[in-house]
Amino acid sequence: AAPAPKPAVPAAKEAAKEAKPAVPELDTFLRAFAFAAPSEAVRREEAWRLWDPNGNGYLSLAEVDLGVKMTLQSFLKDAGAGEAVWRRFRPSFIRAFNDAKDAAAAASSLSDDYVTKGEFRLLLSYLGYYATWFEVFAMVDGCSDGTTATDDRRISREEWEEGIEKVVAAGLSWAPYVALRSATSASFDEMDSNGGGYVLLIEFCAWLKAAEVEAATPAGLALAAGDEQLAPAA
Repeated sequence: AAPAPKPAVPAAKEAAKEAKPAVPELDTFLRAFAFAAPSEAVRREEAWRLWDPNGNGYLSLAEVDLGVKMTLQSFLKDAGAGEAVWRRFRPSFIRAFNDAKDAAAAASSLSDDYVTKGEFRLLLSYLGYYATWFEVFAMVDGCSDGTTATDDRRISREEWEEGIEKVVAAGLSWAPYVALRSATSASFDEMDSNGGGYVLLIEFCAWLKAAEVEAATPAGLALAAGDEQLAPAA
């Protein structure tokens, strides 16, 4: 049998030395949502009241989307700059929302369709994970940094092959996730679950999430909440 593909580590390590830290927009996004930390309960309480204006105890995707936008605008003290960062990472919000809304045991028929207050801290953490993953995805899609006119929101095998070194370099620096650090050519087939020849954002995120959960990293333990089928064995 042919040997398994080796990660592009040697070249990637050199690239990682010169890799930019998280792009400015991602750095801004992550700092704006640093109140996901357990010690920031007061700040989260303030944010919850802002994000849940009708006080019904549930956040819809639309309310989360608006809450993210308002948080960024407030953090940057500039409505236009906040909106620009919000728009850049907006495709990732639904991934974070869908993961968070079923993290806690359902308390009512609405619980699995909305984010509850008990799931809010996880949502804030997930927003950071998925925004980072989206930035890596966008770097590979179209073979260019960020979201550009050449992006089509899917990664071809050719784009993946061309981008592997940058993916591993990101994993060794500003996007420290297990699957990125060990990415190979074979990773494409792991991600392309339906064999369609392209990797969509949802598939890319599922691949990253599974590796974090399996490795029981801090992110993986958070992401495993409500996902018994992905949770690491006891």
